[in-house]
Amino acid sequence: MSEWKEVLLKDISYFSGDRISISEINNSNYISTENMNPDRGGVSYASSLPTSKTVSKYCSNDILISNIRPYYKKIWFADKEGGCSSDILVIRNKDIVHVDSKFLYYCLYTDNFFDYVMTGAKGAKMPRGDKDEIMNYPLFLPSLTRQQKIASILSNLENKIELNIKIIETLEEMAQTFFRHWFVDLIDNEKTKQLGDYVILNPSTTVKKGTLLKFVDMKALPTRHMSISDENIVEKEYKSGTKFMKNDVLLARITPCLENGKAAFVDFLNEGKVAFGSTEFLVLRANDNSCPQFLYCLIKDPNFHEFAKQSMVGTSGRQRVQNSVLLQYEMPNISKEQMKRFEDITEKWFLQLRKYTFENYILKQTLNYLLPALLSGSIEV
Repeated sequence: MSEWKEVLLKDISYFSGDRISISEINNSNYISTENMNPDRGGVSYASSLPTSKTVSKYCSNDILISNIRPYYKKIWFADKEGGCSSDILVIRNKDIVHVDSKFLYYCLYTDNFFDYVMTGAKGAKMPRGDKDEIMNYPLFLPSLTRQQKIASILSNLENKIELNIKIIETLEEMAQTFFRHWFVDLIDNEKTKQLGDYVILNPSTTVKKGTLLKFVDMKALPTRHMSISDENIVEKEYKSGTKFMKNDVLLARITPCLENGKAAFVDFLNEGKVAFGSTEFLVLRANDNSCPQFLYCLIKDPNFHEFAKQSMVGTSGRQRVQNSVLLQYEMPNISKEQMKRFEDITEKWFLQLRKYTFENYILKQTLNYLLPALLSGSIEV
């Protein structure tokens, strides 16, 4: 550590105040808090664009951090030029001779940094980081060569995680495309069936109180991908909650979780094992007329999603799906032969999805172990 020196963030970087014309912005290069993914999950496509003439500008190698609710740990290392909302901090390296921008990014990627930001955050319901305090964040810098070596090691891990995410997204899109092609576009017959003909909703499962089971809360239910990340699965004694088994499909039934697309395919359990979760989950289990893969693709279909939202009742902010109405969702008459062919094709894709999800869990564990060790000099490179 003798070669390492302590600096403050403001000594080596600054908040950029550059602006960019809205004419240069599109859904792939506009960043807001909505399309920054939590827990350092990078960014996704923006669902909408602002109406103002200009927005904040970011450049390649800038570090973008969501300053609303910093505990969500939304951070991204920019690989292109674009624009962002005013709630995004654009941190730019001002000493490229002595500081590697990617190394600086990993210094701010840590739990220590986000904990520090939360300590000085203002606002109870929607805390925001204090920009002056953020710039006083202390960090240690080794030589530029060592910074680059550390950044390279961590980047290789993060790049593999991002590659796996792209594979996961591709596999899910393949399944959804196949679903739409077979069961939406090509089926001409009248909708003579209902959801209740294809599903067992909230099936009865008996578990003795006090039994140690895997537990999934609402926060763990994903919006982007079908598999629940292993780091979000814990073990708890069962007292109450919604019970489910392997290949069940989970759907959030309460606002705003349903609107946000919270849903999952239960692929982390062994055959015959039971887990439990939030009482605000709906559990969909395939009956003899359907298959689990079909049900998952169905609940992610925009038409079904809109129907589920329209079925909600209750006071504003606490509305819930009506189970009886949901079961009346009109569907075509699908033969068992068609359903079996769909299952045979998509089942292997779903198995691959689970494989890459678990691989990312291991990679993230490795990254989280190496990150503080490398940044503290505990591991020599």
